[in-house]
Amino acid sequence: MNSPHVPVRLLAHESLPGITAALGNLDGWLLRDGAHWLVTRHEGTITTHRVSTDRSQVVAARATWSDPAPDDPSLYCSPLPDGASAMSTREAVTIREPDGTVRWEHRHRDWQHSPGAAGACTPDPAGRVLLATMAGPIGADGLSTGDICRALDLATGEVLAEHVLPSFSAAYAFQQFPDARPEVLLTASMGQDGTHCLLIAHTAAGLDVRAAGTAEEPYVGLGADGTLVSQDVGGGYLCRTQDGADDVIIEAGDVLPDERVFVGYTPGFVDDKRILVVTAEEQWAEEGTHLLLDARTLRHLAELDYPQTPGITAVPLGDGTWLTRDEETVQRWTTA
Repeated sequence: MNSPHVPVRLLAHESLPGITAALGNLDGWLLRDGAHWLVTRHEGTITTHRVSTDRSQVVAARATWSDPAPDDPSLYCSPLPDGASAMSTREAVTIREPDGTVRWEHRHRDWQHSPGAAGACTPDPAGRVLLATMAGPIGADGLSTGDICRALDLATGEVLAEHVLPSFSAAYAFQQFPDARPEVLLTASMGQDGTHCLLIAHTAAGLDVRAAGTAEEPYVGLGADGTLVSQDVGGGYLCRTQDGADDVIIEAGDVLPDERVFVGYTPGFVDDKRILVVTAEEQWAEEGTHLLLDARTLRHLAELDYPQTPGITAVPLGDGTWLTRDEETVQRWTTA
């Protein structure tokens, strides 16, 4: 692949114990309340790190809680606007205050015989309710009618609305858009049964749930104006989806050297004009090539030149910078 090479410049770095495992979790990198967050687990604690808006830093603030379920891989943690934390397990959704006390707990049915299922939670962009996914009730025939999403009052835990989802026993993840639109993105990964990408909004009438265009992959980057860029599980293609515009799809075989695929879990927007993706010869590679693509056409723009070969982690922040990982150190970069 003949392409321009663009050097990069290191802006900041910081040791974050647990970051290696975190970036393989569904809650490891979150977009909440207009900010990016990293969520790590280390030595029995959960730490939420708010990524700094100061480009010369990695983390601006952090908060730490005792891990309520250190052996539960389904635990999902989401920071809240008031400094509290929402945590979802297979059996309950709990809000913990900054001092660790429980504000409220909402218990629900466990996913019986579905070890891969895992709920998720997020505050809505207005900061009034907590959206949470969980196993749905059992019908008269003894079968589940589907997983559900509930809107819970952030202050009291009261159930304000409920919607049956098109997914069953899925692993869920929520992301907010960077421009604070009222909808949030929910991905529901069901293994061989595929993925649903849904836009969810809490309104006076209840929960509005609709498909996020044609997106049907669990690895999705969110841009302004409701733009999505999704990456195939096997790394075979990228797709740009936006309401009112035709989908843009690029096949790995058409734009990458032979036998290379898109890798990593975080395709996304470096800024409004550029998308950052990672490629390698195989999904489990330890080193990758980082590419910049045009944010509208997905046309290849440049390959990024690092001081040393980077790994396959690249977390775009939308402000012209992105994060990578070197063992347990997080690095912040921009183009030189």
